[in-house]
Amino acid sequence: MTSVDARAAEISEQLVRQLAGLGGLQVRDGGATRGAVTVRMLPETLEEATQALAGKASIRLADMFGDNGGDAPTLRLVWALDQGYLLTETEIEDGQYPPLSDVAPAAFVEECEIYEQFGIRPATGKPLNRLMLPPHAGPDFPRLGHRPDQPPEETHAPHTVGGQAFEFPFGPVRQVGVESLYYGLVTSGEEVVDVYLFSWHKHRGVERRLRGLTPGEAIFFAERAEGLSAVAVGWAFAAAVEAALDVTPPPAADRTRAVALELERLYNHAAAMAALCQATGLTVGQSAAEIALERLLRVNTAAFGHRYLFGVIEPGGTARAPDAAVLRRDLPAAYGELRRAADALLSTNSFVDRLEACGILTAEQARRLGLVGPVARATGLAVDARLNGGPYAEHQLAIVTADGGDVLARLQVMLGEAAESARLIGEFLEAGTAAERTSLPSGGGRGLGWAESSRGEVLAWVALDEDGRITRARLRPGSVRNWRGFDDACRSQNVFTDIPIIEASFWLTAAGLAR
Repeated sequence: MTSVDARAAEISEQLVRQLAGLGGLQVRDGGATRGAVTVRMLPETLEEATQALAGKASIRLADMFGDNGGDAPTLRLVWALDQGYLLTETEIEDGQYPPLSDVAPAAFVEECEIYEQFGIRPATGKPLNRLMLPPHAGPDFPRLGHRPDQPPEETHAPHTVGGQAFEFPFGPVRQVGVESLYYGLVTSGEEVVDVYLFSWHKHRGVERRLRGLTPGEAIFFAERAEGLSAVAVGWAFAAAVEAALDVTPPPAADRTRAVALELERLYNHAAAMAALCQATGLTVGQSAAEIALERLLRVNTAAFGHRYLFGVIEPGGTARAPDAAVLRRDLPAAYGELRRAADALLSTNSFVDRLEACGILTAEQARRLGLVGPVARATGLAVDARLNGGPYAEHQLAIVTADGGDVLARLQVMLGEAAESARLIGEFLEAGTAAERTSLPSGGGRGLGWAESSRGEVLAWVALDEDGRITRARLRPGSVRNWRGFDDACRSQNVFTDIPIIEASFWLTAAGLAR
């Protein structure tokens, strides 16, 4: 057991003792999720337990999802600790559960998704937003579980705009190369007072498609749940499978994963910087950032054989090893191109002025909504899944934070992380990388896995039957968490022309949310 694992076990043991006083609690041994301490909660104590956990500043609701694996739907909540995770399981027998988002606002997006996919909902009957299923989704539309009892058109509350305000529609087709996403910008003139997002255009039923597949077959779909986070989502999924089967990848393969993950972080941060330049109308800066981006993508191709690093991760290890000589030769120049573009941008007053005090989020908002990645770290929260062990435990990781909470702070965090990624890649290469794999044993189990994408923490939960096939897989990219923060950032005294700037600084995907 590593020091990180020991600390996670110690924290979890303390929490379990505190929750035991609420009653209806059982620490699960047989059939529990590996990779997290698993606690079974009865429905009548779930709300009180959620209040106890959400009230601790050091604990964050990381995910909530449903499962039809037993006699009744099961509600699972994943809580991120300082290090490690705690998972609670509750069977929902009457189709309703306590309104958890009233206690932990971070749960609201998942409440909407769970109702769409499994037909269970908060007991108060509060309005829920349409998230994944399109308006034409009828009773036969594929779902993960039982459909809601009410017709689809009644399961989502219509939004209304009153007074002197009006809704300015933008999307879902926006511009070439940009994902389909509908903005409903509510304004009474120029200032944005509310935002409505429709993301269901990108729903592909990825989690449903994983059922019945072997982990080796499923990794293809997992990587494509959020293509710009292929390494991170693939790593989280593979780690969940490895936890379920009690398998440890070879150390050199783990370092290979880390090299690919940091390359993915580098190119995404470069792409976000280019998008910021485009949003502010700075064509010269955009060209410079896109040159850096192209050089980084070519480094990816030369090192791993794919511009976007698909096909590197596989359950048990890695399918490809990096060309260390290429990375040592070409990466410093590619990163140097990014750094030169960034330095020029940060010395351009007209650019910096557009970023300052734009799209502000506070640390309290980030904590309340469970935000992750650069969005959270730009408010001062040192939230990073890389602190939970793996190859990063052997290499000192500098967590880059800022305290402005605005677009400029998010850019500064990204640039600081890019420098850290370039340094870490060199250390991982020095320690040794390889395309190695531990064979997966037969049998089943449940496991939780995680990784830190350029957008933040990625989680995956997998249940395997005795034949080693997936009965339920949950994929939670960082975008799922942070789109809710985007809403709040847009409402913080911004005007129409600020919205593309804020979106670029979040650098999220609609596909990662809708899956």
